[in-house]
Amino acid sequence: MKKRWKQKNKKYTLLLIPQNADRTKRISLSAKTMISIAAGVLIFISASFTISYLFCKSQNDIQKVNALKATNSEQTTTIRNLGKELEQIEKQELLIEEKQTKLKELMGISTENNSETTPSRGGQGGQDLVYSAQRDMDEPERAQRLKTEMDRQEKEVDELLARANNDLEYFRSIPNQWPVSGEISSYFGWRSSPFGGRSESFHNGIDIANNVGCDIVAAADGTVIQAGWLGAYGRTVTIDHGYGFKTMYGHNYRLLVQEGEQVKKGDVIATLGSSGRSTGPHLHFTIFKNDTPLDPMLFLPE
Repeated sequence: MKKRWKQKNKKYTLLLIPQNADRTKRISLSAKTMISIAAGVLIFISASFTISYLFCKSQNDIQKVNALKATNSEQTTTIRNLGKELEQIEKQELLIEEKQTKLKELMGISTENNSETTPSRGGQGGQDLVYSAQRDMDEPERAQRLKTEMDRQEKEVDELLARANNDLEYFRSIPNQWPVSGEISSYFGWRSSPFGGRSESFHNGIDIANNVGCDIVAAADGTVIQAGWLGAYGRTVTIDHGYGFKTMYGHNYRLLVQEGEQVKKGDVIATLGSSGRSTGPHLHFTIFKNDTPLDPMLFLPE
């Protein structure tokens, strides 16, 4: 016991020799003190590693939380946009019903329903506007398909109304002439980016590919409201046809009309090219109704 006590109280001397100094400093430490210092250093190092690990882990958790918040924000925005789309579709449906009622009145068809109905006992059937083959489609694309179908129905009702009213001016304003011959290289709707990558974008018109210099004609009577460079669409012509219809012709090589000029259906307005952001010579053709893009294939003859 006495020997062990002596070992614990055994002292060690540290010599500190300062640079450019004559006197050295001596520090005497007992073995017990040295062990305490070593233990403190080990505890400090261990605590530092633990704190560093917990800090890195917390930063990683924070990044995951921020990523989750961003995803939730994107989903919330998508749902909000989808709600607006569906709200517009509902308004469009009501408008179509009003036009159908007016059309029946013009044609002398009764709009009253005097038939008696009996409660359903579970019998269901018929063809609904449900894209069962597209169950895996995301909600925005399903909403867009539904809206395109509503656009088609509204267009048919508009044409019937024009015929019932014998409105020749309206018929001349419907953009139903092909602006150029060629092959459709991209249709209206969601598509993979033509410039590569995995991103998808909504294409608000159709692309018609052909050789540079082909004549591009007006799809309907109207007034040129824009003729010049238009960002990614390059040299572009936009025509207002009245009745809410507008058409846009992009990526042209040369423009042959000016703003304010009156054009007739079939008049040459430009020549085909590949100006702007384009992968090759083609015409980007968009039809707008009340500033909303519609699928041009609803109007163009097969």
